[in-house]
Amino acid sequence: MEKPNVVSTILNKERNIRFNILAYRKLTRAEMIETVSHFYSQKKRPKKLKPGSTITIVTIIGYDT
Repeated sequence: MEKPNVVSTILNKERNIRFNILAYRKLTRAEMIETVSHFYSQKKRPKKLKPGSTITIVTIIGYDT
């Protein structure tokens, strides 16, 4: 299975945090928001991210068998 290679980017303007999401296709805004929400929900104690941070999230959205 190949790794995802399409980058979709969403920016949290309030905190100046960029989320780069790797997927198998370009994601819609709703899918990006859902992915970031899932990222936060998986952490037991989410650390406060510093302004200017870039977070990379890898997802299998768009993978067709």
